[in-house]
Amino acid sequence: MGDLSKEQEQAIARSTMYLIALLLSILMIFIAGLFLSAELEQQALQKAETAQQIARQQEITPQTQRPWALWRRHADEEA
Repeated sequence: MGDLSKEQEQAIARSTMYLIALLLSILMIFIAGLFLSAELEQQALQKAETAQQIARQQEITPQTQRPWALWRRHADEEA
């Protein structure tokens, strides 16, 4: 009977260790997900801010200061 009790204790200890390892793994994945979510949100905000800056720059820059606009106008006259 003594050996069976020792084996049961080892099995319980092993199961407890696996349970703790599983909980720690889930916690690590959850924390990594939080960091990833925050990073993606920050990148989305930066992308939106950059798009707004580009839109403002295009509004501010007059048509005559855009060299590509002059090139396009010249090409239209030739056609």
